[in-house]
Amino acid sequence: MKKWKKIMQNCPYLSALIITWLFMTAGSIGLMIYRDNGGPKKSAILSSPLFAIIMEEEMHGIVDGTSTGKLIEIPPANQSVSGNSDGSTVIESMIVDAEQMANASIAKINANQNNTAEGTDVEDIDAEEENTVKVGRTLFETYTPVETDSIYYSDAGKIAFTTEYDYTKVEEDYFEDAVFIGDSRTLGIADYAKINADFYCESGMMIFKLLSDKGIKNPKTGEKVNLSEVLQQKEYGKIYIMLGLNELGYGNTERFYEKYKEVLEQIREWQPQAVIFVMANLHVSQEKNNYSTEFNNINVNDKNVAVANLADGINIFYLDCNPLFVDEGGFLRADLTFDGVHLYANSYSVWKDFLMEHGVVKDGE
Repeated sequence: MKKWKKIMQNCPYLSALIITWLFMTAGSIGLMIYRDNGGPKKSAILSSPLFAIIMEEEMHGIVDGTSTGKLIEIPPANQSVSGNSDGSTVIESMIVDAEQMANASIAKINANQNNTAEGTDVEDIDAEEENTVKVGRTLFETYTPVETDSIYYSDAGKIAFTTEYDYTKVEEDYFEDAVFIGDSRTLGIADYAKINADFYCESGMMIFKLLSDKGIKNPKTGEKVNLSEVLQQKEYGKIYIMLGLNELGYGNTERFYEKYKEVLEQIREWQPQAVIFVMANLHVSQEKNNYSTEFNNINVNDKNVAVANLADGINIFYLDCNPLFVDEGGFLRADLTFDGVHLYANSYSVWKDFLMEHGVVKDGE
């Protein structure tokens, strides 16, 4: 009964039609009972204007709001209808059909209400699944920061981790359309990692002069080039950037962040199709770490957190290979460095393996 009340509430037009039909049918049956041979035929009842209206409304989806595809079959006037002489078989059959249509309407109403409650239609869910874009997340671990009185940095109070993403392990040809941009540590990758890519890097490079007219070196040729021109002339699929070491004592982290963001936005404009990897700066060794100056790992971490905040997990990803090279205290391992800042040559193959395990391959590539 609850279902019938519900269908009556949601489909008042159908309710009116059924009630009218019952009255007319009762009248027609009465006429047939009292007329022996001269009364109207059963086929005339089924072909009455009221039934034509019901069938027409159902065909156009007006009765229950949608097209059910179920029609009341009305036999031609010249075709006999099986059943009792009082027409009860036909009427019972039609009542069954009407009930089936009503049940179908109830099911549709329930389905629509469920979809509305969830806020999304089934068709919308299917469309969303087809157009889903994978998005990575850059996570941070917080801690109690220490007080600093430096004009160059503060303790960020958190550590950034490599952007979580469904990375693809790639082969060496993955880097054939890549460019690496950075300072002396990127120069080490160019010299020892044996990666077949373009490199524009040199000792002392900073984010503040990366796109300036003074240029940046191509370590393969030793020639200085204008990186702005290069990035507007050649299309890259991947861009790796690592800068921040030489900025430890230049300006402050906020200024560093704003300039880095500006440079990324400019590169995105020139290279809209490229995936950009912003790489964390390596920590320094315990011996090199000096809290009385700006050259320390709190400052390095402050810059790394700033860079990590620029990763969106879609076009820009943050990569941190520090866990491969630091000790339990977070310092660059003494056995891996000759000056407390740069790695030995044989460590760059480990760095290369890390990069190959963190490939981002877009659909269609």
